[in-house]
Amino acid sequence: MKKKALGLFIAVLGVLCVVCGVLLLLQGNPTPVTAEPSPSSTVEATPRPTPAETPELVSSQPETEEPYVSPIDFASLQAQNPDIYGWLEIPGTEFDFPLVQRQGDDSFYLTHDSDGNESSAGAIFTESAYNSTTMEDPVTVAYGHQMHAGTMFGKLQETYSQENALEDYGEVIVYLPEKELHYQVFAAVPYDNRHILYNYDCTDSRRFNAFLNSIYEVREIGAQFASGVTVSTGDKVLVLSTCLAGNSQRRYLVLAVCQAEIE
Repeated sequence: MKKKALGLFIAVLGVLCVVCGVLLLLQGNPTPVTAEPSPSSTVEATPRPTPAETPELVSSQPETEEPYVSPIDFASLQAQNPDIYGWLEIPGTEFDFPLVQRQGDDSFYLTHDSDGNESSAGAIFTESAYNSTTMEDPVTVAYGHQMHAGTMFGKLQETYSQENALEDYGEVIVYLPEKELHYQVFAAVPYDNRHILYNYDCTDSRRFNAFLNSIYEVREIGAQFASGVTVSTGDKVLVLSTCLAGNSQRRYLVLAVCQAEIE
């Protein structure tokens, strides 16, 4: 009986020794735990991606336009006569003259040519009392003698009395030092001798329209009107005025409206 008890005690003691050995082993080799990095830990930054090559910038500004250069040598003309401020041309005709204006003496170019020399033929001129030299007035009137030799406006009535003249010679060009203006002829009519700009203050739209009505109301033989050309308030009108053939107490007018400016 004592031997059995002693054997049981030894067996239990052996089991306890094994258990204790295992526990000691576990305490000496703990399972590693991954720690969270502390705020002071150094963390390698993610490298920034290499940027693509910067594209070449292209300026969006428009190209600088070339300044207007007149085909007329105004420097030479004005050195000869400072009163020359423009040039009148009617393509397809012989009308190709300087435009002059004498400040304070609107009758000067009735008896002087464009060089300022005395001449019965005069010159093609506008009046400083009524028109500027910029061609910006609602109505600009250019005067010229109806010379029998055909000079100045001597052939104006003959030219615009032809069939289809308003189509064939419908363009009038005025050159200025800084720009050119292109006009379209819309009427060519016999007219009375009233002073247009004295009787019609065309800066007033009602008077401007009254003047146009006085033109369109002409029913005489020789009056011509262009179809498809409209004129309204705000337009710039050029009137070429000369004596009516056979009656110096009346006038013959060619009227054109500005349709384009080149600067």
